[in-house]
This record gives sequence, structure tokens and C-alpha cells, in this order.
Amino acid sequence: MDNGKFWEKQYKRNFSRIIGLCFLYVGDQSVAEDLAQDVFLKAMEKFHSLRVIFNFDTWLKRIAINHCIDYLRQQPNFVPLPSEYPDETTTTEGTLLWTTDITEGEMLESIQHLPELQRTVFNLYAIEGYSHKHIANLLDITEDYSKQLHRRARVRLGKILADKHELK
Repeated sequence: MDNGKFWEKQYKRNFSRIIGLCFLYVGDQSVAEDLAQDVFLKAMEKFHSLRVIFNFDTWLKRIAINHCIDYLRQQPNFVPLPSEYPDETTTTEGTLLWTTDITEGEMLESIQHLPELQRTVFNLYAIEGYSHKHIANLLDITEDYSKQLHRRARVRLGKILADKHELK
């Protein structure tokens, strides 16, 4: 298979998945589409320098996540100072609503209501499985702050989901 056909096949197979992944991080469909285009351009540029790709999809996903993080880091006020937020250590996680009644669509839609940095940390930790140490390095924050943001995201998600289910 020639190089052009390979990329055409990968684009058709992965483009909508990469848009969805980008959307999880940026929360804006048109930005996610632009970022997904950039991801494929980056992948094409880097592809020739790779010796072995064990899993193309995983490699492409990693490029997408890193590209989204780079994009978010360029946004104004992406990494606020911890002092800008009230201390939420008194909030009990017992108020969280995590039931089997929550659909994947509800969860994904609710994640979009999180503040940008909380959403990013939540996605990296809870969805992608990154460690807080790795997240801290990626976002240039402390590991403790990453844990704090993840906890806040979980609490806020619980409240969002509880409010949705109370309306039903």
C-alpha cells in the first residue's frame, strides 16, 4: 500500500474518533475539528521518523491528547493559581451521584460543564488513565494540585449529575 492510500485509510477510520477525543478536552466542536486536522498533519510529519509502531491507534491518540494539551496551554488563564479557588476540602464526596442510571452520553455532556483545567485533569486521569505525576508534568502544575483538581471535578460532576436526575 502506498503512503497516500495508507493515510487516506487511517483518516477515514480515525478522524471522527479523534474529533471526539479533542472535543473531550476543548469542549468546542469546531476547534475539535481543527485540532483533529492538525493531529493528522503532525502524525504524517512524524511517521517517517518512527522505527516501529506497535499500535497505530494508540500512537495517534497520544498525538491528539498532547496536541489538545498544547492548545489548551496557549489559552489565557488555562492554569489558574490554586488560591483563585475556594478550598473545597470540606466538601464530602458522599454528595456525589455515581449510579448505573447515568448514561455515557450524560456523563460526556456533563464533563463539558467542568471548568477547562478540571475537565482536562479529569479526562487525563479518569478517562485516559494517566497518573497525577504525569498530568502534573504535562500541565506544568504540582502533583497535589492535579489531585485537587481531579477531586473538584468529581464533586462538581456529581452535583451536575444529581441536578439532572432531580429534574427527571
